Amino acid sequence: MDVYLRGSSPGATTAGIMLLTRARQLGYRLTVSVIGDPDDILPIPGPAVCYAPVLASCGVGREAGSGATVVVPGPPGKPVMVTVHPHGESGWFYVDRSGIGHHAATQAFVRLSRDPRPMARELARELRRAMEGLGLSTDPAVLDVLFGADVPPLTRLAVGLRAGRAMAGGRGEPITRFTIGIADQEPLAVPYQEAVHRAMLMDPGTLQWILDSLSTSIRDRAEAFAQMGRDLAQEDGGRELVLLWHVAELASQLVQLPPNSILPPLGAAEDSVATGLKSALAAEGDGDANRQLSQVFQFLGGRYVADAEHSFFVCQEPAPREHIARWQWFCGQVRQGKKVADAIWPQIVDPPS
Repeated sequence: MDVYLRGSSPGATTAGIMLLTRARQLGYRLTVSVIGDPDDILPIPGPAVCYAPVLASCGVGREAGSGATVVVPGPPGKPVMVTVHPHGESGWFYVDRSGIGHHAATQAFVRLSRDPRPMARELARELRRAMEGLGLSTDPAVLDVLFGADVPPLTRLAVGLRAGRAMAGGRGEPITRFTIGIADQEPLAVPYQEAVHRAMLMDPGTLQWILDSLSTSIRDRAEAFAQMGRDLAQEDGGRELVLLWHVAELASQLVQLPPNSILPPLGAAEDSVATGLKSALAAEGDGDANRQLSQVFQFLGGRYVADAEHSFFVCQEPAPREHIARWQWFCGQVRQGKKVADAIWPQIVDPPS
């Protein structure tokens, strides 16, 4: 039987792969063609990592990924596009792999670590000691995840811990060992805005409720850290206060937890991407997810044709110009292609009379 598909290249190609794979598994003879020119396929370049079961089942990004983790390589100078949302249809952000960081708080930490002023470097060392004691890596790529992942703060912390431990090994101390669980105020949960939050951070009393909720083993050092941050802001105009805000945001969430509690358990997508980040950071080359999808389709026997009298429409939506938005579009079209393949399969094996 001959089947013709039309629509966006990722959607129609995915539907074709699904139909050909299912036909092979069941021993059916099926020829699938996509209406279009393979030379016109829109590039979807890497580097990128996501959890996308449909895309992975189509053989895309499996060289460095595993399971349903998709890792697509890209030029070494480009940051990695990452999402911990399932299927890659939302939640994308950038992770730098040049050692500078992409998130503003990560960049502030790197600047402090390299700052010629002794107090600035001491501030960075104190934060590094605290994070390493908890098993948190201070690799800028992991910090980009810790500060930038599009999930709630405590889940971000859990993802950052998982990513850092997957990259460097070790476990660190239980995350709530250093809190006493008495905080009764609303945690900090809004994006940093210098005009709004600078005065708040410069007031020693504003964050006192967080410091009061820390155990005596680290409270003095935490107070000294906060004061150093304020003293430094007096010198440089507060450009590094974004780091203090994001550290305070995570701490304000942690001190809400009861003693001996745990962080939220990670879902499949969050855990998959956190453990796959190491491979994504090292994946360099000219990756193109859409081209790879087309190659798998042709390897299975799929064809491209100029036109056909009768065809199944899969899906069609204009591709955005922006890089991350285009990846979201691509993942959405792929998933829609799978749904259409499921819908038309009964019409192929048991057509209406």
